[in-house]
Amino acid sequence: MIDFNDPKQVAKAIQFTNVNADLTRDLLLAHLDACMEFQFDAAMIAPCWVSLAKDVLKGSGVRVATTVNFPQANDTTAMKVAVVRELAKEGADEFDFPPNPGFLLSGMEDAYFNELKEVTHIAHDLGMKVKAMLEFGFITEEAMKIKAARYACDAGIDWVKQSSGWGKGGCAATVEDVRLLKENIRLPCRVKVSGKVNTLEKMKAMFEAGAELVGTSSGPELVKGLAGDINNY
Repeated sequence: MIDFNDPKQVAKAIQFTNVNADLTRDLLLAHLDACMEFQFDAAMIAPCWVSLAKDVLKGSGVRVATTVNFPQANDTTAMKVAVVRELAKEGADEFDFPPNPGFLLSGMEDAYFNELKEVTHIAHDLGMKVKAMLEFGFITEEAMKIKAARYACDAGIDWVKQSSGWGKGGCAATVEDVRLLKENIRLPCRVKVSGKVNTLEKMKAMFEAGAELVGTSSGPELVKGLAGDINNY
């Protein structure tokens, strides 16, 4: 558990996020400047900016994080693996991806697990950490949430998230979902949380429930103890 009275510890538990499609190069550079100023754990950005971010952040200690098949989730496994390979060439340190919820909802549990396993295997082979966005906006039954968490953990995922926080499958973070994830994984798998974590009080509640990392577009506000825009990610 971090010391929430220490802004440096708070910042190191935040992946400052801007994956908006209309993000311009200038705004991307401003985002990276903020990541370096506050010393966030990572800049979470869209794949098209990974190479530039890697150059800008070189030597800063800030990691480059990005996404795979976000937010649709339903590319083929082979397509996801191909993207992972490309992101490794671009210099990404890690990525978040949504395993196909349609597989789990269809009872295709082997296909769901195999996708998790294949994506994780190639990521680790290429030296990248991988986080699974389980999209509890689609997977709403508790028993199925538990299955999703356990499959991800068994596949070797480094981090599980209850949601991307975006679109129909996205949902705001809740203490209950964080606890469910924490109770159904084992180390080295850990819990990241995303979705409307826009105040320091919310972040603290999520960490008390078991989260260890947060993805948010309100990073600077959290470090300063302020409230981010309630309409933002």
